[in-house]
Amino acid sequence: MIKQYLLKRKKIALGILNTHIRKRRKIYDDSNWWDTSFYLEGVTDRQTISKNKSIITSNYHYASVEMQILKHFQNNNIYTKGSNILDLGSGSGHWINFYKNLGVGSIKGIDVSNKSFKYLVQKYSGDTNVEIHRGKALEVIRNLDGPFDIVNAVGVMFHIVDDTEWKNTIVSIANALKNDGLFIIGGHFGFLDGLNVQIDKNGINKRLRSKKRWVNNLKASSFRRIKIYRNNAYLWINDTLPENNVLIATK
Repeated sequence: MIKQYLLKRKKIALGILNTHIRKRRKIYDDSNWWDTSFYLEGVTDRQTISKNKSIITSNYHYASVEMQILKHFQNNNIYTKGSNILDLGSGSGHWINFYKNLGVGSIKGIDVSNKSFKYLVQKYSGDTNVEIHRGKALEVIRNLDGPFDIVNAVGVMFHIVDDTEWKNTIVSIANALKNDGLFIIGGHFGFLDGLNVQIDKNGINKRLRSKKRWVNNLKASSFRRIKIYRNNAYLWINDTLPENNVLIATK
């Protein structure tokens, strides 16, 4: 437990170092990074986290996030049957399957990775209720038929490193949602803002924004209620997990 807590603090410390002292500015090319640096052993739930993660760690991570979302649905009388869902950064289709199992009506998935796009198109080729699109979320959302009951973006928004694109994506999501629709985000939502916590030879590929910045931008984009679920599941497994807190905003 203590070790995992300290590892998280180390990641934040390195983010402070890279952001404010080393002042690294190069931003990665998200259109190619996943295919050339990430999805090197196929497209799976495990690969969407890291090629070095085990299936058990991957399942544990996803299960811990699912519990936060299901808790919100149950405690707020959210009924998903027949809903219209938009899933951002669909990866291997984990969240598409999650919502399918909740009896939703239709799902549109978006991913910037060409490998993921091809995988998902084949995976859901026989399912008329699932539609897959490739490209940046900001560009694709504008051309989709909505409105949506839920926009799901678990483990996605911190990979939109450009701040203007990130802000504009939130606005586009708000415009695509129905009144009382939900925007579900998986991430960090801490006190420190704009931390570049994941960098490789291609540049910065993960930027964490603060809770305050998230709340301010969501309220400016017409979201009325904002709830953050702190997910401490990472403390109880002897492996590192991605940022797995959950923010759910209601329009």
